[in-house]
Order: sequence, then structure tokens, then C-alpha cells
Amino acid sequence: MTGKNQIAPVDLDALLERCGGMVLRADCGADRIISSIEYNSSKVQPGSLFAAIQGFQSDGHAYVEDAIGRGAAAVLVSASRATEFARTGGRGVALLLAENTRAGLSRLSAAFCGFPARGLTVIGITGTNGKTSITYMLESICREAGRVPGVIGTVDYRWRGKSVAAPNTTPESKDLQELIRAMAGDGVDTVVMEVSSHALKLNRADDIEPNVAVFTNLTRDHMDFHPDFEDYFEAKKRLFALVQACGKERKAGVVNADDEYGARILSGSGAYTYPVHALSARGEAAYAVEPGSIVNTIEGVRYALARPVKGAEIRLRVPGTFQVYNSLCALGAAHALGLPWDAIVRGLEKVESIPGRFDCVRSGMGFSAIVDYAHTGDALEKLLESARELAAGRLITVFGCGGDRDRTKRPLMGDIASRLSDRVIVTSDNPRTEVPDAIIRDILAGITGKNFEIEPDREKAIREAIFMARPGDLVVIAGKGHEDYQITGTVKRHFDDREIARAFMREREAG
Repeated sequence: MTGKNQIAPVDLDALLERCGGMVLRADCGADRIISSIEYNSSKVQPGSLFAAIQGFQSDGHAYVEDAIGRGAAAVLVSASRATEFARTGGRGVALLLAENTRAGLSRLSAAFCGFPARGLTVIGITGTNGKTSITYMLESICREAGRVPGVIGTVDYRWRGKSVAAPNTTPESKDLQELIRAMAGDGVDTVVMEVSSHALKLNRADDIEPNVAVFTNLTRDHMDFHPDFEDYFEAKKRLFALVQACGKERKAGVVNADDEYGARILSGSGAYTYPVHALSARGEAAYAVEPGSIVNTIEGVRYALARPVKGAEIRLRVPGTFQVYNSLCALGAAHALGLPWDAIVRGLEKVESIPGRFDCVRSGMGFSAIVDYAHTGDALEKLLESARELAAGRLITVFGCGGDRDRTKRPLMGDIASRLSDRVIVTSDNPRTEVPDAIIRDILAGITGKNFEIEPDREKAIREAIFMARPGDLVVIAGKGHEDYQITGTVKRHFDDREIARAFMREREAG
């Protein structure tokens, strides 16, 4: 970090004192001055504190020697491995211990950055689907309310005209704390962030100090990471415990009561000392929709509220019935924070589009294409149900499933696509190191009808769908949404569903 956001070196003992006993020093050596905190040994410089964390591919403890060789002033290791690294303290390097080095890294990073989240309003959004849309809605609401928002999520990390590519939905704790600090330094007063189950389970979000926790829904995903669905749920629920632990004055939870797991959170909300509000599009709730009021068109969706302001009309310029739930989440979080009602309504209406979320690509031939990030069974089902409402003719779906990811959802998505579409073209979607044909076979295991065809080349599959479409038809291209790349093997190349759909529409129009 440079300029006004550069972090000044700090005395190690003072840093540990700020950590409140979570990280302990095992050696009795001289004090050290820490110039940076790193979890990647290749980035260590003289004066760095290196945190050894267990990664997906390797264990950071194996790189302690490399970090020391690069000039680390201190190393953090697991307390269970203290004996293994006992001699480190006698080599002029401070030895630090934590029961959980990931939690230790988070606390050290927050302390090193001056606990930047404590001076901000932080809204955390978790759940399987809808997180990105909600961040865009809340960003718009905050602006209308005179706030200065920063957003951390799947599409990018952005604030005050700046945009940083997002390698992860929620960054590693050290990167996250530096990002929040940079936002605060640039005048951001409200951080709206997606909080993934990975981040919650791996302690990345431990020190975000959230005022509000929003829960969207929970459906099958990430079963390659979580041992079972209950573990997935417990990870998501942890966001509400972070709100409980936060020392800020104004706190709240906003939960989708129409979701089975949301109902479970609500039933246990008595354990929290802050209010947890329910939202529903089907029943009674603090944030509820007037029955029969939802109207979905290609131009957007509108509905009337039953609560908290009976009869108030909400207009969205983004189509899709599922956006009703996303807007209720955004509305509920903003209302719980006391933002002005007129700013909430205006903010929702001013969201013109959300990258890769029901992104409409119109042709001049009487049909359109929808590009969407839907990459879970539930998201695909809601996408296709909303698309069906808008299609005067056939619904043609192009989709695949990502490689090196949860295999259990593949046949489920195949079943959903074939049931809800008139025609399905099964293709590739970031096959990574898996064989594309093997992924497609997993998808086909869930398809019982004959309304499908196979085209492993995604570009050819999109072309086929565009040239197949007739006036009144709707082409849905699902799975990648905002992504502008395709990963085959370990190679990433430029690939944008929206660009490709437009190019083939132009080709067809040109005859």
C-alpha cells in the first residue's frame, strides 16, 4: 500500500496486545518492528510477520524456513506444533502461537490495520444465491441516502470510482483488512460485502465487525468443500454470531423466512441480543409482499409491500421474480439501519442492471438472450421459471457445470434444465482440470427427456442457440454471467457470453 493508505511499521509486543490474547509470543527475545503481515512466504520481506496457514494445496508451516530466509521478523504457527518450531525463537525470529492460525491471521491483520471496520457501517450478506444482486441494490440505496459505499463481492471490489478485480468473493483476512482500510482512508462510511461460506469457515471474515447480517437462502453448492449440508449451514449462520460479537450500537439481522434454513435461523434468533427481522414474499413478516402484487416483465419487476409500509410500490428495473427476494433483503438491511424510506425506494429503482444477473441481450429479430450467473440448481430453477414467464415462444437453455467443483449438483441441474426448457444445449463451463465430456455425462445422468443436445464447445453451443431461436423465443445462457473468461486445464482465456451472443446475433442479422 502506498501514499495516505500506507501502514506504518508497528512494535510487535504492542501489536500482540491489541490482539487481546488470541496470539501469544512463545520466545523471550528482543522486541521486533513489524513492517507487514504475509501468509504467502514469497511476499515476505525483512520485517514481515509470516502467518503459516493451512491452504487448499499446501500447508503454510512448510514455508516457515523460506519466510525466515527472506527476512521474516516473526512467524505465527499453530500452538499444536510449538515444539516443532521451538528453535525459531533462538534464531532472532519471534515465535508466535495461536490455536487457530487463520483466526490469528485475521486478528493480527485487523490490529495491524488499526481495526478499520470498527469505524464503519458494515453489512454482510450470506447465502447461496442473490448476494451479488443485493450488494448492487444496497450500493444504490446508500448513495441515495448520502452515504459513501464500498462494495466487496464476486464481480469486483469497488469504491469511489475505483475497481479492483475480485479473485475471491471474500478475500483472505489480511487482504480484506487492507481493503477495508483503503476504503475507509478514501472516505467510505458503509461497506457492503458478500460473505461466502468459505470465508466464514476459514476465518477470513472474523474481524469485519458487521452491523447487519443478511441471509438469502441455502441450496446445494460447495459440497466439494463442506463435508455435509449441515456444515454448510453452520458456516453461513456464523455471520450472525459475528454481529453478536460486534461492539457497535446499531445491529440487526435480516432473514428470508421463506427459506427452510432461514426459518431455522429465525427460530433460534432468541440467542442474539439484537433484533432479527424476517422477510417473506408469501406470508407475514417484518418485510412482506402484498399477495398477488408481483408483476414480472422483460423491463423489470414491480410489487407492493404489505409491511413495513403497506401499499408502498417497489419498482425494479432488473427483471426476474427472484429479484423480489433480493430487493426485500436490501430494503430490510437499509431500513434496519434507519436509512430514509424515500432513499430506499429510489435506490432500488435506480439499479439499471447487475452484471451477469438476468442480463438481457436483445436482437433485432424478435427474440432476446438472457445471460446469468446461475450455477446452482436453485439459481437455475428460479432463473428458468422467471424466463418462462417472459417467453412468448420457446425457452432455449445453454448451460454447463464447472470442473473441479461440486459434482453432486450436476445431475440436479440437468433435470431442472430439461424440465423447464423446451430445448437444452449442454456444454462446457470452466472445465478446469476435468475432462469436459465427463462433466457433461454427470449432467446427462439427470436428464430423462429427449429435448437436449450436446455441444462441448461453449462458443458453438451459443451460436447454435442464437441461430435456432425464432421470434418470441428466449435464449438463456447460464453459468458464467459476469465472467469474461473460460478456464480449460489451468489456462484462462478471454470468453464473455454476452459478447459472443451479441456477435452471433449480428452475424445472423447480416444474413
